[in-house]
Amino acid sequence: MYQSAVYEVELLTGKVAFRVGDGVPGAPGPFAVVTAYNPGRERPPAEVNEARNRELLAEIERRGFRWLPAEGRSGDGAHREPSFAVFGLELEDALQLARAFGQAAVCWFDGRVVRLAWC
Repeated sequence: MYQSAVYEVELLTGKVAFRVGDGVPGAPGPFAVVTAYNPGRERPPAEVNEARNRELLAEIERRGFRWLPAEGRSGDGAHREPSFAVFGLELEDALQLARAFGQAAVCWFDGRVVRLAWC
């Protein structure tokens, strides 16, 4: 599921889509794609997921990280999770943030290639 997902980020130069193993042309540096949707095996209703994502965004902003809108989706587009591309953090910060919101992994771009980083 994670390996076949497509990630999209609204960069300042436009939307870019990528998968694990790809580069991210135009990215202004390393970033993590993080969401609060569907933690663990939970599949809460939309309003719960949306509220959790608002809490995640508040935490990202409280910590002073820059972010841009992002999304993780299945290859066929049937499943979508609104997310945030978070810049200016180390991988361990991204994992800590994801763990706090019950996530199993983050999509991590190290400036060269995208990989999954497991919590």
